[in-house]
Amino acid sequence: MYMKRDYLNSKKGLPSEVKKTIIIIVVAALLLVGMYFLTTLILSKDTEEEKVTENAIQYDEILAGESFNQGDGEYYVIYYDSSDQYSTISSLISSYQLNNSDTKLYSVDLSNGMNKKYVTDGDIVTDDASSLRVKSNTLLKFKDGEVIETITDINEITNILNS
Repeated sequence: MYMKRDYLNSKKGLPSEVKKTIIIIVVAALLLVGMYFLTTLILSKDTEEEKVTENAIQYDEILAGESFNQGDGEYYVIYYDSSDQYSTISSLISSYQLNNSDTKLYSVDLSNGMNKKYVTDGDIVTDDASSLRVKSNTLLKFKDGEVIETITDINEITNILNS
């Protein structure tokens, strides 16, 4: 009988301590793989949420040629150069669009290549979209698709956008 037990024990192969070590290594590897996939899942959800947040803030930026066809009623269109690092217009636009719902504000970035043909160093022309010529930091007030007011004084623009 003792012979059979010795024979069976020698048939098992690896000693019990080696088996325990292998089991611990396999379990640890499975835990590490599980943590890796859990981490990538969480990080991918954060990335998706950031994209949604970025898209949720939409500053109503239009092309200069679209200024006259933004609908009926009153609205403002501000023409500014976003590449001007000393300009405070960008923050004023953001603030106005977040806080004011009375009169809609659209912005036109004159540094955009599509808007270059509307920039002038001379007189401002606001008759229609085809002849439109503006300078940076110009605010036009429209009513039913027609310009009713032209404002170029930065202090006056600031007062209107801060109100």
